[in-house]
Amino acid sequence: MSTEFNLDLIDESFRGYRVGEIVSGTVVSHTPTGIVVNIGGKNDGLIAAPEAEEFKNLAKGNKLDVMILSSRAVDGCIGVSAKRAEDTVEKNVQIPEIKKGARFAAVVDSASNAGLNCFFGSYKVFVPASEVEEFFVRDLSRYKGKNVELVATDFDEERRQIVASRKVILSADRTQKEELFWHGIFVNKLVTGVVAKITPFGAFVTVEGVDCLVHNTEVSYERTKSAADVLEVGKEYQFRVISVDRDTHKVQLSHKQLTKHPFDEGVESLTIGDISDVTVTRILPFGAVVKLPNGVEGLVHISEITSKAYVKNVHEVVHVGDQMRAKVLGIDIDKRKLSLSIKATEVIDEQ
Repeated sequence: MSTEFNLDLIDESFRGYRVGEIVSGTVVSHTPTGIVVNIGGKNDGLIAAPEAEEFKNLAKGNKLDVMILSSRAVDGCIGVSAKRAEDTVEKNVQIPEIKKGARFAAVVDSASNAGLNCFFGSYKVFVPASEVEEFFVRDLSRYKGKNVELVATDFDEERRQIVASRKVILSADRTQKEELFWHGIFVNKLVTGVVAKITPFGAFVTVEGVDCLVHNTEVSYERTKSAADVLEVGKEYQFRVISVDRDTHKVQLSHKQLTKHPFDEGVESLTIGDISDVTVTRILPFGAVVKLPNGVEGLVHISEITSKAYVKNVHEVVHVGDQMRAKVLGIDIDKRKLSLSIKATEVIDEQ
């Protein structure tokens, strides 16, 4: 009796390979190209050299799970990965909690106008375009390769597919940050914020996710045309909280209050009785405003303009731009007032 071999039946007796499938393997040998494992099919599996280095302590006959990476054999072996298998098994264990609403992280594999495609364990994950951010995103390609935190919104157990949202997490985190912000904000608190936008009336600064206003008058003690003269969009600065309105959710900040006032700095070297060169910068009904070389301004009262005549109109005696000498009569640090006398220097000059 002769026995005929049916090659087709023999071929079918070997199991097929499905990409992404996790199978049990047995170490056959270590080679320069990697670790060869028997996976129960007509081809062995090969853990490529870079990954094989992590499993170099495995001996012949040791068993481990591997994931099928390709259904096509190269030099008699198909590509497999032990790391991918471990990762998939670990992630699949998390699925029950994810179904209950637990957050999970996945790397974006590809992106289209429809949304983001990821993998989590043995599940395919899809994030609709409307669920990526809290705002419309025109180009989703920039998310490719990024690790994104998600929450599942729908499950298809049979197809092993998850529909997920990133926007839900962003919205929840923002709400939580805002609640913490309003709970801990108070006047005079020092905060750190990033300049988000410059407007004609000041700058909007983001502090712990909340937009706050720095009015032009609170940017600097120096006269500036725009907040952009001092603050730069995208940069981080320290500010002092000067106003909190929880009803309207408005917070005002000051940048200048964390810097030294020019007056305080300017009068540090001055003492009463000092004589200094001054320049008239403004004429007022009751006197003249003059500027010292260090930039500090002070007032010469009309009664201290001159001793040579009774002054009814300051304009008759001094003019903007006039340069002369003046004596320091008084320094009021609290009110930031500097009083000077031109008249006092006339007596000295005549001596």
